[in-house]
Amino acid sequence: MRRAWSLALALAALAASSMGAGCSADSFVGADAGTDHAVVFDDVWREFDLHYSFFELKHVNWDSLGAHYRPYAIAATTDEQFATVLGKMLAELNDVHVSITPTGVTNNTIRVMAHSDTIPTYFSPGLVFDKYVGASRFTSGRHLRYGMATPTIGYVYIADFSGRDWDAEMDEALEGLGSARSLVIDVRNNAGGTYDLAAAVAGRFADRSRVFGYIRRRNGPGHADFTDYTPETVSPVGTRHFPGPVTVLANRRSFSTAENFVLAMKAQPSVTIVGDTTAGASGAPIVRELPNGWTYQLSEWIEYTPARKIFEGVGIAPNIVVRPTARDAQQGIDSVLERALKP
Repeated sequence: MRRAWSLALALAALAASSMGAGCSADSFVGADAGTDHAVVFDDVWREFDLHYSFFELKHVNWDSLGAHYRPYAIAATTDEQFATVLGKMLAELNDVHVSITPTGVTNNTIRVMAHSDTIPTYFSPGLVFDKYVGASRFTSGRHLRYGMATPTIGYVYIADFSGRDWDAEMDEALEGLGSARSLVIDVRNNAGGTYDLAAAVAGRFADRSRVFGYIRRRNGPGHADFTDYTPETVSPVGTRHFPGPVTVLANRRSFSTAENFVLAMKAQPSVTIVGDTTAGASGAPIVRELPNGWTYQLSEWIEYTPARKIFEGVGIAPNIVVRPTARDAQQGIDSVLERALKP
């Protein structure tokens, strides 16, 4: 799951730490990495120039940004100041999958805070399990929590897709929900995780192999240089298959791999998506290390719906829109789940 600050908070913390009484920059950041700021800046700029996927979609003039921020990077006298410059430049991309972690200055990741990060969703797992799914349990790896919402409707909560190779836990949940004739799968406020898990978990509900989206990767020096469309597919997999109707719950804080899961499930004829539009964070980030030991993350592909529409910054719309309100939360009502439980 992402660990992130807003850019404003991160930069404020860096500034505060560098101003501490009696604490020199050297004592704060540890041993000198021996790497010139100009060299590191040029490395970051060049790698984004070669690999970042959304320059054209976001109408970003990367040459101009490099020319603007490079003098500030060279003028930085501390690593804190330098991290601030890099953070500001990368924030111009307005991409939640773009970040930098200045190890030794702060181990917290600096990235922009998107509107989807802060928009109220009024979703409470505690309310779900206290009021709607009273008798619940976790799968063996504790990646899923499940139970019966009604005598015939099962419920599975996926808090995130972090980790690897735990998709078989969905088989456990389905076995435990053996009396369910229909199912609700909840990925609200799911911040994403490991890409491969989306199709693997969704495969327990696939009737046959289906294309649920496409990707194109950067593969050349030009900002418009991409591979051809590569299909993303979901196929039947696992020891259990659920043949009944399924409702997937999503909202504005369903990010990244959670959105892949929504796409893969939406491709199935027996699945209905209920709730709000997803976050629209689709860039498939890769992590790389800089010469000074810091790490950064960038989006390297463009992902598309089955109709070859880009959903970065747009999100995936539900089949049935239900937007909870503050009044719902005050009254202890989960209007999204209640809509899913209607006959």
